[in-house]
Amino acid sequence: MAPGNNLIAIKYGGPQHIVGSPFKAKVTGPRLSGGHSLHETSTVLVETVTKSSSSRGSSYSSIPKFSSDASKVVTRGPGLSQAFVGQKNSFTVDCSKAGTNMMMVGVHGPKTPCEEVYVKHMGNRVYNVTYTVKEKGDYILIVKWGDESVPGSPFKVKVP
Repeated sequence: MAPGNNLIAIKYGGPQHIVGSPFKAKVTGPRLSGGHSLHETSTVLVETVTKSSSSRGSSYSSIPKFSSDASKVVTRGPGLSQAFVGQKNSFTVDCSKAGTNMMMVGVHGPKTPCEEVYVKHMGNRVYNVTYTVKEKGDYILIVKWGDESVPGSPFKVKVP
């Protein structure tokens, strides 16, 4: 990469960008010799292979199909609307009536993603989520049950 402001695009499964892509990258340092163009593009294609296990246990040859309904997820707690710098901010996510799936949580601040998000399964598909922010500002908090956003997500979180 040449020094300066660059964009890094990461796509998965064809033309779809992953969340947050394209990413902005500020590159510093001396320009490498041999670079003649102000606009350079490079592409890397990564192909995946199915992992198999010949020893104990079995592995999935594909992602399992879950049966779920994100609209039945219930979220509660102060951490969904307001958070405080340097403190543990929390909320609960009740997926007990929403079927079987995986829960995903992300918190993004005014400049960068939240460095630490802790999800604890309390039993019966009820989760306690705790996160710590390092700067004031407006944050976006996303909760998904499988591929679907839960009711209210994305949440706007104020950090005074």
